Amino acid sequence: MNIIDYSTKVKNLADALASIGALVDDENLVAVTLNGLRKYYSQFRISIAVRETFPGFQNLITLLMSEKMKIVGTSSNGGSQESVLYSNTNKGRGRGGKTSFQGRHENSHG
Repeated sequence: MNIIDYSTKVKNLADALASIGALVDDENLVAVTLNGLRKYYSQFRISIAVRETFPGFQNLITLLMSEKMKIVGTSSNGGSQESVLYSNTNKGRGRGGKTSFQGRHENSHG
């Protein structure tokens, strides 16, 4: 799944939740988006995690697209870098669940 499709899917899920009264704030939307990234985006995830504040969702997508361009540019096989989504059904949702992305906590390992 490419970045645009992935971000659209995440945003559509948040909108669907909002339509039934379960609002997803921008910070949680960013955290969920980061949690779903494939392993080769780990440095990008860390760079976002160490920021004092999270970027907004739209800004994150712009940053993610720039990161993808860097990854593809340094990859010998750019076509294999198109997919950004890491599917793992055992992951929690958002910051309140069992999530591998710990955000800006000092004890962050992820």
